[in-house]
Amino acid sequence: MKSTGTGRCYELILNYNCNARCRFCSQGDFDKSLNAPFENIAANIYSAYRDGYRRLGLTGGEPLIRPDILKVIALGKSVGFRFIRVQTNGIKLADPAFCRALAKAGLTFCKFSFTTDRAAEHDRLVGVPGALNKALAGLENLRKLKLRLGTNILVNQRNYARLPEIVKFYLGRGITNFVIIYPVYIGAMADNCKKLGVRLSDCEPYFAKAARVMEAAGLPGEILFLNTPPCFLRGRESLAIGLDLFNTVVTDPAGGRTDLDANSAASKVKGAPCRRCALNDRCRGADAQYIQRFGWRGFAPVNGSGFGGKIVPGGRIYLSDNERCMTEILRRKPEASTREVLALSKKIVLCRDCSDGNAVLAAAASLVSKGLVSRALSGGAYRWRLAKPYAEIKKWL
Repeated sequence: MKSTGTGRCYELILNYNCNARCRFCSQGDFDKSLNAPFENIAANIYSAYRDGYRRLGLTGGEPLIRPDILKVIALGKSVGFRFIRVQTNGIKLADPAFCRALAKAGLTFCKFSFTTDRAAEHDRLVGVPGALNKALAGLENLRKLKLRLGTNILVNQRNYARLPEIVKFYLGRGITNFVIIYPVYIGAMADNCKKLGVRLSDCEPYFAKAARVMEAAGLPGEILFLNTPPCFLRGRESLAIGLDLFNTVVTDPAGGRTDLDANSAASKVKGAPCRRCALNDRCRGADAQYIQRFGWRGFAPVNGSGFGGKIVPGGRIYLSDNERCMTEILRRKPEASTREVLALSKKIVLCRDCSDGNAVLAAAASLVSKGLVSRALSGGAYRWRLAKPYAEIKKWL
């Protein structure tokens, strides 16, 4: 399977040090003194763009504690990256001025790490009093600045049975992009396995319920599952990250490079259920550390790949960040050709992620399926318009 340059992501691990002490951290035994020199970061950013990467990810450790983080982001923007994402615990984002500086530097997408919607429990898991309230303040700061927002929710024994409620909570806070991460049992998570570990088979019904929450919200494709074999996502197997290409290269602080598509199967194993599975050729298997601790219970071959759920009528419908951009474009120009939509998306960048046009056109097609936008073929080109009065659509914004 061949990937295109625009979809490829270059991920830089800037550092391993952190301002939290997460009990589930997979980097728990990494050298916290390793911080990539700015000169190396700059060289990697330049070479990544030259090699065709157009998405830049910055992670750690905690990348936002680097004194030069604004300089790193600004460099990425100046080189030409139009998608720049940071992965963060959110603690530093309680400062509105810092958030404004990040947006000005060129940050387009912030991915928060949350564990739950309950402050006391979240703070215990990350080892920092007040961590959740600070991160929630940061979430609101960035929402006002129109950055795209997402969250990684790390599954553990304390939260797996409340995943549907947790997803609902963050939907209400403006997040429309979710990755549910099943843990890998290395680092601190290995040390705390008895207290925090949970079987995939126990999580399976709650994975399904969380996916149904997103379907009812009109966002069936905005929830994905990492480190989760597709046999634990029955009927929604395509929501398992890793069935297709990752299209991601990761560079660590010491300069080591890992191509996820070439190396992600190294820690995986396959068992008897895999040999009879319709997805055996696409699925990378089960994590070896998981099998060592929990065995193969619950693994079973699947007959095919479900493409996630469909929108379930009757509930409150939410709009993704890109969909909000499209509705604003059509509010300003009630009927627009595709060419006009693409031109306006460069001027009306409400979520700082629509200026290349691809994302906003995908959002437009999604809005058609929700009955909020209509399109008609005229003169060989589509013309787009709101299917409902903007005042009615506004209640979903």
